[in-house]
Amino acid sequence: MALTKEAIEQELQNRDAGTGGEIHLWREGTFLRAYDWSAWLCCHFLHDFKVNKRQFKDIDEPVAYIGFPESSIGKWLPEGAEQTVLDEKHLLLKLPAVMLTERPDDMQAAYAAWRETVPLSEPAAGQRKRDRQRDDATTAGAAPVTLTAVMQRILAWPIESKSPMESMAFLAEIKQQIAQII
Repeated sequence: MALTKEAIEQELQNRDAGTGGEIHLWREGTFLRAYDWSAWLCCHFLHDFKVNKRQFKDIDEPVAYIGFPESSIGKWLPEGAEQTVLDEKHLLLKLPAVMLTERPDDMQAAYAAWRETVPLSEPAAGQRKRDRQRDDATTAGAAPVTLTAVMQRILAWPIESKSPMESMAFLAEIKQQIAQII
């Protein structure tokens, strides 16, 4: 999460500064991701990538992003582009000046129009389930939770047949219920 937050903050600065043709790519496993301004530059100048937009934790606004396998970067690089490795997780691509014929104001306007057309992505199924469980647990008028009921839920939890993520979600629910009691 720290890397994603760092990447997004970098992109928001780039967008606000209107830094022309600098594309920041972030390694995430075997993929490269570009966020916000860099994602727009990739879609506008390199390829029509599939764009996602979602709300990230600790980031005030939804963020658009793209991703592609690092092994395919050669397909997208235009002739004359400079590629610099800033660190093991961060690459910088500088687009050739001949590609950047638009004025900065026009680029900002095109970026803003593009960003508005990107729909907010649905949360993953696991996140929707956790949201429903949280909503169910906090529904007004629900019977008060007792310590005995919480302990019975813990004893009845079939940990042997549950995934680690399901167990973590269950533990988070239990913590919430105990906090309501205390």
